[in-house]
Amino acid sequence: MITHEFTLLQTVPAWLVAVILFFLLIAAYSLGYRVRLILIKKHESPVEELGAVNGALLGLLALLLAFTFSMSNERYDLRRALVIEEANAIGTAVLRTDVYPDSMRTVLRKHLKDYVEARINFYQARMELDQMIHYYAQANAISAQVWKITAAYAQVDPTTTKTSELIPALNAMIDITTTRRAAGESTIPDSILYFLFMLCLAASFLLGYDFKNKFDWIVVTGFALMLSVTVFTIMDMDRPRSGLINMDIPNEKIVELRSLFTE
Repeated sequence: MITHEFTLLQTVPAWLVAVILFFLLIAAYSLGYRVRLILIKKHESPVEELGAVNGALLGLLALLLAFTFSMSNERYDLRRALVIEEANAIGTAVLRTDVYPDSMRTVLRKHLKDYVEARINFYQARMELDQMIHYYAQANAISAQVWKITAAYAQVDPTTTKTSELIPALNAMIDITTTRRAAGESTIPDSILYFLFMLCLAASFLLGYDFKNKFDWIVVTGFALMLSVTVFTIMDMDRPRSGLINMDIPNEKIVELRSLFTE
C-alpha cells in the first residue's frame, strides 16, 4: 500500500518555485550592492574585496547544481526504463495466456485487461494521492486474483508447460509495480533543495556586494534567469507525475497494451 505523502516542496509547481527564486536572486543581488554602497559612504573608503570568497562560493554552487542535476537525471532514466519494463512484463503475461484453453484464456484476459486499465489510471492520477492509492490497490487486487486463478489451475492440470510459462511472467508483472513505485517516490531530498536555494541567494548577495561598477540590470537579470532555469529543470525532471519533463511518452507503451484485447 502507498504510504508516501507529498511534501510541501513537491506539491508546489516547479515553475512557481523558479519564478520566486528569480525575483529573490535579483533582490539579494540588489541588497548586496546597496550594502556595499552604504559601507563605502560610511567608511569613506573602499571595502574589502571578496574575489576569493565569491570564487569559492560559485565553485560550491556549481558543484551542487551538477550533483542535483545528475541525481534527477539518473532517477528520470531509471523511471523511464521501469515503465518500459512493466509494459513488456504485462504484454508477456497477456500473450502467454494463449497457451491455455479458451475458457481459461477468456477469464485471464478479462482480469488482465482490467489490470492494464488500473495501471494506466494509476499514472493518470498525477498528484492526486487518494486516486493513486485507489488505483494502486485496485491493480494489486486484480493481480492477486489472476495469481489465484493460475495457481488453482496448476493444481488440477497435470501439464506443467502452461504454468511454467505464465507464472514467471506474472511474477515479473507483479514485482515491477513495487520497484516502479519505489523509484517514483525516490526524489531529491528537500533538505538538499533548500540548501541549494540558500546557496543561490548567498552567491547572489555576495556578487552584488563585490560589484564595483554601476548597477547593471542586464547582468543581474541574466544571472538570476540562468540560475532559475537550471533549478527549474532539476526540479521538473525530478517529478515524474507533473511538469514538462514527465513520463507521458513512456507510459504510452502501457496504453498501447489495450490493443492486445481488441481481438
